[in-house]
Amino acid sequence: MNDMRKTVMIELVLSAVLLMTGLFGCRTARPSAGDDQSTDMMYSDSASDAKILVYVLDQKAYTLDYGYEINYYGEPLREGGFYEIIADVTYLNGGVAGYVNYPKISSIKSYEEVSPLNLGLPSIRENIYGLSLIGDYADADVFLNEYRKMAVWKDGSWIYRYDRSKKEEDGTVICYRNDVSEEEINAGREEGILLCENYFVLPQTD
Repeated sequence: MNDMRKTVMIELVLSAVLLMTGLFGCRTARPSAGDDQSTDMMYSDSASDAKILVYVLDQKAYTLDYGYEINYYGEPLREGGFYEIIADVTYLNGGVAGYVNYPKISSIKSYEEVSPLNLGLPSIRENIYGLSLIGDYADADVFLNEYRKMAVWKDGSWIYRYDRSKKEEDGTVICYRNDVSEEEINAGREEGILLCENYFVLPQTD
C-alpha cells in the first residue's frame, strides 16, 4: 500500500471516530461565556443520590424551590405530604423553557415524609409567593402561591384552595374563590376574619 492510500485510510478512520463521538457522547457541555447564543442553549449536569424536596398537590409532586412538576415514579406519595427524595437525576438548565436546575429523575433511591415547618421556608410577612410559613398571622401553617396554585396547608393537608387574587389599596392581597362576592369578603374582614374557606387576606410584606 503506497503512502497516499495510507494517508487516505487514516483520515477516514479519524473521521469515523469523530462522528461516533459526536453521536454517542453522554454529557452536554455548558455553553461558553462568550457564546452569543448561550441563552438559547441547554446544558445538563448529572448527580447521584441527590436530595430533592417536594410537596404533593392534586396527586402531583412539585419541587419546593422552583415549583417544577417532577417525573416521579414509585410508591404513591400522600396528598398534602412534603417529602425528601433521594434520587439519581439530571439537572437541566437554560434552553427555550428557561430551566433552572430542573431535576429529571432517572432512579428513586428512597423517600421520607418531612414537616414543612422544619424546612426553613420564609415567613408570609416576608414573602407571599412560592411557599411560606403563616406562623401566628392566621390559623394555618403553610401558604402556597404559585402560578395557578393557591392553597393553605394545615396539619398535613391542603385545607383551602383559591382561584384568584387581587391587591388592595392598603397593600394587602386577597386570595379568593370564584364564587365569592366582594361584599362577603368585606363583611368577613370587618369581623376580623383573615382566613376561611372562601378567602385569605395576606399581609403586607417587607
